[in-house]
Amino acid sequence: MNLIDLSEKWLTFRQHDGHTTAGAVCDLVRPEWADLDAPRADFCGATYQLLIGLLQVRLAPDSRKEWLQLYHTPPTPEALQAALADWLPAFALSPDSGPAFMQDLDPLASQEPISTLNLLIDQGSDSNSYFNKTTQWAGLCPRCTALALFTLQINAPSGGVGHRVSLRGGGPLTTLVLPSDPQATLWQRLWLNVIPRQDLPADAGDWHSPRPDAAILPWLGATRISDKTGVPTPPDAVHPLQAYWSMPRRIRLAPPHQDGGCCEICGQTDIPLFRQYRTRNYGTNYTDGWLHPLTPYTLDSKNEKPPLSVKGKKGNTQYRQWLALTLSDSSKQQQAAAVVSDFLRGKARRLKQPIARLWCFGFEMDNMKAKCWYDSQMPLLALADPEQEKAFAGAVQRLLQLASERAELLRKQVKAAMFRHPSEANAEPMVEQSFWQATEASFYQALDQLAQQPDPLPVYRHWMSLTYQRSLQLFDQWVLNAPIEQMDDARVVKARHSLGKLLSAGKASKALYTIIDSHQESKHVNHPAG
Repeated sequence: MNLIDLSEKWLTFRQHDGHTTAGAVCDLVRPEWADLDAPRADFCGATYQLLIGLLQVRLAPDSRKEWLQLYHTPPTPEALQAALADWLPAFALSPDSGPAFMQDLDPLASQEPISTLNLLIDQGSDSNSYFNKTTQWAGLCPRCTALALFTLQINAPSGGVGHRVSLRGGGPLTTLVLPSDPQATLWQRLWLNVIPRQDLPADAGDWHSPRPDAAILPWLGATRISDKTGVPTPPDAVHPLQAYWSMPRRIRLAPPHQDGGCCEICGQTDIPLFRQYRTRNYGTNYTDGWLHPLTPYTLDSKNEKPPLSVKGKKGNTQYRQWLALTLSDSSKQQQAAAVVSDFLRGKARRLKQPIARLWCFGFEMDNMKAKCWYDSQMPLLALADPEQEKAFAGAVQRLLQLASERAELLRKQVKAAMFRHPSEANAEPMVEQSFWQATEASFYQALDQLAQQPDPLPVYRHWMSLTYQRSLQLFDQWVLNAPIEQMDDARVVKARHSLGKLLSAGKASKALYTIIDSHQESKHVNHPAG
């Protein structure tokens, strides 16, 4: 199998009416495709990243103008295939010898083979019921093998001594920009995440490479061993495009079994299955300093430490992180992914489409065990005026600060109502989660209102009232559903009364009250009653 060969129809494309068709990579430009279809959620996210990486490497336009032309008029399948032609040898999955996609150049013949089940990040985790559980492992078809291999390499968690994590660290959060138009094509969904060369950082080096080499695709050369005699791999040691193709794990697939069988992931039958692979430790050690274009980062407030990638977890895929994932949040020292900033600063204005969707996904990891897979979308708003954007970001920050404060107060007072000694009781994370879920739709409505009108005060007032009422309603729901033996009427009444007072006395609440009051006083002075 070769992933970019014209004859390899390993992708599954979905039309707007739901019908699916198998096709090759060069077919992704066809206008009838609405999206990709994949047998696992993490495989879908990985396929998007693989295709975006190919387009960024081979088709990235020089200018925004050229990018816009291609957005509306994509290349033909023949033109895309021609652009990929020189890269064909680098994407063979199982050649007899030489380079193999996402695999060590060394055959690792001295290592004992292990099951391809171990390529799945959620294998062995208590939470792998999210995907596949199996008692007997038959193997993986070539398509699922390639996707499992790529998914592991770009998300690699800690795996024991010398088994390196991904370039973004274990379990990174990926954020992609998607069109808000339900009739958008797959090409447009992918192309929105390709950055024109004029928008790349000045110190990013030459992102154009007509031919593949080991500086971009690390499996084309000897592994940069990272044992005591080896070397680390900082960003300036290789090509910046290796960010899309990082390969921290030393893996070599054993030849597939030709007797056929049923793939454990997709169920395809009567095809050769990959059942085993060899691996060893001390592969490429990507050091701090890398900034992956598809991932947001947390910055050190003192600029003494390198940026840290945001990880996949529940709080990072909810609206509480909306500002950090989109416009960046200076109060939390977070910056959005480069593809998101590129859309907001340039593409949105050229497309004249200020609204898009932000797709956030990733594993939540506990060292080498997957705790959960998170996958969500949220609106992405672009404002035409940079000054308006600054004021907008400040207003959104105040809404989020109030929500965070009130979610925490709700949790504390529910705990106070349910337990005689709250400090000794375990926290119930779902109390806070229920607040974020109950107010999510209202938050996005508030964003629309802030974007459309310059005066934020009506939005502040409504948000304060709504979150106050939701907090009390959720308090009642949680306490009334508590076990009867935990109920103490006096304690419940006291906790609810305290919640009502604290909701208005918090720091974020007082800040908004001050803004509203000062505006009203100013209005009264300028326009006295006659």
